[in-house]
This record gives sequence, structure tokens and C-alpha cells, in this order.
Amino acid sequence: MATNARRRTLSLLQARGGHFGDKAYVCSNGFRHYVPTVDRLTQYALSWPRDLIQVPDAVLASFAIGGWLPERFDDGIPSQPITSSLTMREYMAAGLRGIGLEVGAGASPFPVPLHCRVLFGDRLSYEQLVTELYPGQHEHELVRPDIRTSFDKLDGIADESLDFIIGCHVIEHVFDPIGALVNAHRKLRPGGQLLLVIPDMERTFDRNRPLTTLQHLKLDHFSPDLERDRKHYEEFYTLAFKTPESDLQNKVAGEFARRGDLHAHVWNYSTFRELVEFVASTLVGWSKQWSHPTLPDPQHDIEFYYRLTK
Repeated sequence: MATNARRRTLSLLQARGGHFGDKAYVCSNGFRHYVPTVDRLTQYALSWPRDLIQVPDAVLASFAIGGWLPERFDDGIPSQPITSSLTMREYMAAGLRGIGLEVGAGASPFPVPLHCRVLFGDRLSYEQLVTELYPGQHEHELVRPDIRTSFDKLDGIADESLDFIIGCHVIEHVFDPIGALVNAHRKLRPGGQLLLVIPDMERTFDRNRPLTTLQHLKLDHFSPDLERDRKHYEEFYTLAFKTPESDLQNKVAGEFARRGDLHAHVWNYSTFRELVEFVASTLVGWSKQWSHPTLPDPQHDIEFYYRLTK
């Protein structure tokens, strides 16, 4: 009976037009979830092609974009070692329940279980986000923010109102990561979870930058300074997105004036652990901490993982 009830809430749709290509989506609760492999459907009591329904583009577009259809883990335990970054994200989120917030999802919302309610937050409006799409991304893949907020401040979010908060490749963009961890703790209900996916600077365009020290992060939190913020831009456009010397100062001044997007801070797995341990020991406590270092494939694995439980 439970299986039949679940099937009635899910629809397997594919668009007849060319807008979505040949992708298929499981649609539920107003969201569409890309199906990465047809084998995944059996976990949701769906079958290919028996349950597939062809619909016009407009019907599929009427569903808001959600994360891809995630793998379901029996008892929360993977049946074999996780070797894929995408599977690791699914595993991180598998135990989520209730209502949560993902900040900065862009065109890659997290694979949250379908029974959860997810709100999306961003510091930019949807119209602004459209102008900043990365190459290869499409407007119909972009989430529409429900809340205008930043990951470090979480303005507009009531204290102890969320069951989970997700920041995937986001915390490196904020100027006060310590404040981000403290504020997330305050917004979560007891037992709520903060999921963080952080780029490993040694595997990204940040590899030539110096690791951000804990002392630097303390200064950014306890003694914020605009000149120090400006230097983040100078370092970024000197060592990461290298800019010709003749254009460097104009580039830095322009991006700083408009608070352009950048990686303000950079970590590897060990140095980020120092940040988490400092916050946990001096500012806010977490009842549980789970983390996983960067997976071994240097070409495809560029991130490490933290799940903190209030």
C-alpha cells in the first residue's frame, strides 16, 4: 500500500519538444528531478519505459527545478565504497527530513530526498542570476530564489526554523566563514544539519594561492575591514583568475566596488577542519560532526565534505 501511494505522487515525464533534450524527469510536489540513469527508477517503484509520459515543454517547465533524482541508501549505509563525488553528495543528504534551505544553488541544486521541502536562497535575484550563468548552463536549469539572503548572514530566516541548511561550493565565497557557521547553527532547530561541500584548493584554479589561515578568518569575523576584503580580490585576480598587470588594479577596483563573486578564502581538508574545530570549541557546539576528505580522482574529485548536526 505504501509503495502504491508513493507511485501516485510521482510522475516520470519527458518533453516532446527540444527544450529539455532527451532528459527524463521525476516530478513530485511541484519540482522536477533529472533522472541520471534509468536503473535509479526502481528505487522509486517506477519503470522505464512503462511509466514514461511524453508531455509538451511547457508542462515540464511548469515544475520548478530540483536536484537530480538521488540514490536511496538503505539504513543510511552505502552498499559499497563511494567513489563518485556525485554519489557522496547523495549520501550526505540521504538522512535529511523536514524543511530546509539551500543557498547559492544556481543551476545545480543539491540531491535532497524528495520527501523534503527545500527553499532556495541567494544574494542575487533570479534576473541577476540569469546574467551570470556559466558557459553551458541554461536559464531553464536555474533555480528561482525564494529568499534574498547571503550564506554568512542568513537574513530573513527565523532562528531555529530549519531542519537543514545546504551550502555547496558556497562558503568559500563569503567574507566571514566563521559568521556563516555561527549563524547557520542559530537558524537550525535542535538536531538540524548543516551540509557543506567545499572545493579543495589543491584541485582547483586556486591551487597557486596561499591557504587561508585560521588567524585570517578570526580577523574577518571579529575585526572586519574593507581593505582586507579588497585584498581578497587582489589575490584572486593575481593568482587564480590571472589578470594582466596593466589591467589588474582596474579589475580589482571594479569587482570590489560591485562586490563581484569570487573565492574569498581557500582551504584543503585539514585547514577547514581547523575552522570547524575553532567554532565548535569557542562559539557554538555541534552534537555530531561527520566529514570526508577529497576523493582520489584528481580530474573529477575537487571537493571535500562536512555534515554538522546541532
